[in-house]
Amino acid sequence: GINAEYGIQTNLRMLRRGARGVTSTPIETYELPKLDPLDQREEVEILEEELFGNVEQTFEKADFGKSVDEGLFVIDRGSKRKAVWSDEEEDNREIELSNNNLNKKLRSQFIANDSSVTGKDLEDKLRSQFRKIHGTPTWTTSKGSQSSLLASTGQMTQISKTLPTKKLAVSRCKNLNARKAAKCALQALEFHPTASVGFVAGYAKSLDLFEVDGENNKHLHRTHFTNFPIDCARFTTDGTEVILGSKRPHFYTFDLHKCVATKMAGIRNRPNLHYKEFVLSRDGQYLGFQGQEGLFAVFSAKDKQLVKCLQHRQRINCSSFLTENIIITAGAGGFCTLWDNRSWKTISEFQDDGALNVTAISHSDGHVAVGSDSGVVNIYQRDDIFKTRSTPLRAVMNLTTDIDKCVFNSTGELLAISSKEIKHSLRLVNLHPLKVVPNWPTAKTPLSHVNSVGFSPNSGYIGVGNSKGKALLYKLTHYSNY
Repeated sequence: GINAEYGIQTNLRMLRRGARGVTSTPIETYELPKLDPLDQREEVEILEEELFGNVEQTFEKADFGKSVDEGLFVIDRGSKRKAVWSDEEEDNREIELSNNNLNKKLRSQFIANDSSVTGKDLEDKLRSQFRKIHGTPTWTTSKGSQSSLLASTGQMTQISKTLPTKKLAVSRCKNLNARKAAKCALQALEFHPTASVGFVAGYAKSLDLFEVDGENNKHLHRTHFTNFPIDCARFTTDGTEVILGSKRPHFYTFDLHKCVATKMAGIRNRPNLHYKEFVLSRDGQYLGFQGQEGLFAVFSAKDKQLVKCLQHRQRINCSSFLTENIIITAGAGGFCTLWDNRSWKTISEFQDDGALNVTAISHSDGHVAVGSDSGVVNIYQRDDIFKTRSTPLRAVMNLTTDIDKCVFNSTGELLAISSKEIKHSLRLVNLHPLKVVPNWPTAKTPLSHVNSVGFSPNSGYIGVGNSKGKALLYKLTHYSNY
């Protein structure tokens, strides 16, 4: 049938060409019979058998259980497995136990009666001793699985999520500014938001940048600002600049890429506005300066131009950008006011519990800390501060003088509070039990008068700037990253 079809197709092609000068002879044509699909399938199977043989019989006769390379591959089905390879010569080798100190120790421990053993016996003895001390690891049994293996190595593959409530592991590192010490009080200490870099600044009128590694803390750069004692300095949100403020009618920006400082002129005809204290919004859009007589000036963080001046009836001592659209200011009378920067109007106000003068304020994603001149720090649930009467979750009374700094770490688990009036006035508050960390700082921690404090982006380090010009650096080992 196939040959006939081929001949018909050949003749048809010749007819289409119609060779010139040759008379076509009539050809007898006929149609091929249409095969039933079952008959067609039978014909294909017959052809396959002629070409390849009977494939099904070949596979049935094949014994795949006996492979030449059977010992090379092992399928783990959870049963006890035999070692793929063993060295008989090593098993039978005699090992002297008196040759070196390690073998003498083994002999004295559990092979006291033998001066030499075979390799196999020594292996069995060591395995037995290991099980006696450490037990049998669960992942080595047949019931073990991948998840149980990961669980058994939790300290290696996971980081503890819960901050210890009783003790906090803290280790002393080399001072951040050990290679370039300052001679005056350090008013500002901060870590870069992405790079392992930190700066210190203060009344020495200089900005010093350091590489943060806890061991060398290499000095990277120093810039001096003439007649500009630095009271406040912060990295911008994107980490490209440092903004520096002082009790002067102007402020500075320092470009980290170009290493160039730029003087920014203040607002004219505003004698009650100084640039000693300021805050930055988290989205990097706004920059807020606290003036005198209740003035709060909001600048654009990009072009450093004035956006709006807010006026409060009470003196403003501290402030913070609670969200992208809400600013919180606090000061005399213990009043804390929330402003909407879209309408530039107050949306709520509450009085700090028991406070006559609020001196420091800070917030995390879940809490707001308000410090006063009495040394008390009230910790509020963040949502509660929108109420007219807010009750604190906890009042921390471990300090007795003006609170200068309230700083949360990146996870919101730790709160650092400090006062510069009395030596060693620094405490860490664990927010899980709302209690002060009992084991650090100690009486021997060389804090002196604390002027500034800051956590690294992932809370791996805490830095403390003091009145002696030293930037103390400590490692919080609970947090593995910088």
